[in-house]
Amino acid sequence: MDPSGLAVVCDFDGTATVTDIGDEISRHFGGAPHWERSRARFRKGELDTRGIIEAIYQQVTASEAEVQAFALQVAKLRPGFVDLVAAARERDAPFILASGGLRQYIEPVLAAHLPPELRAHVRVMANEAAFGPAGLRVSFPGDAESRAAGCSVCGSCKRVAVTHARRLGARQVVGLGDGFADRCLAQHADRIFAREGSYLNSYCLEHGVAHEPFVALDGAAAFVRSAPAA
Repeated sequence: MDPSGLAVVCDFDGTATVTDIGDEISRHFGGAPHWERSRARFRKGELDTRGIIEAIYQQVTASEAEVQAFALQVAKLRPGFVDLVAAARERDAPFILASGGLRQYIEPVLAAHLPPELRAHVRVMANEAAFGPAGLRVSFPGDAESRAAGCSVCGSCKRVAVTHARRLGARQVVGLGDGFADRCLAQHADRIFAREGSYLNSYCLEHGVAHEPFVALDGAAAFVRSAPAA
């Protein structure tokens, strides 16, 4: 553990990556109209975070291998992400990739784009997919911990990842995100980086949450390398 007590909790889709791979999977295999209807229900408040995650995959009948191959085809890591992981590893600071996406596409993307020593430094906390002809079904391994922590809407709440980082000895948790589910991360981490123009960026501005907007992650990597002991 880094003697400075630093840890990183980072979102995946739209933060570690340039595009939201989960949305791309839903549109490609389940059809853009279904994805758009699901997003519209979410915007109206008919679906919570957990509900939208379940909904967008309901019509995905592709196999796990097909989904993984597609994810590898469309995945592009955000500039600076590899350096961010490297910076955390150099300081022996835990790096938790906390995602509302699916482990089955996240892990192949990380394996393809990160050197083995950096991949080994990243702990993935994500949802699980069950593939079948009736559609892809999502389970939430972090659900019990999320509810115990006071969140019933995320399924796998990112405040749980922050709690895990603190149990590892972190006194300063750096959070990075972009979406609706990252509100919980912004509320519980000590320093927040929010993608410029994203929902999280607007949320932080509206609620007076101190944060640093980003397009690339080089600034976050520089902060991790230079952050003083908490």
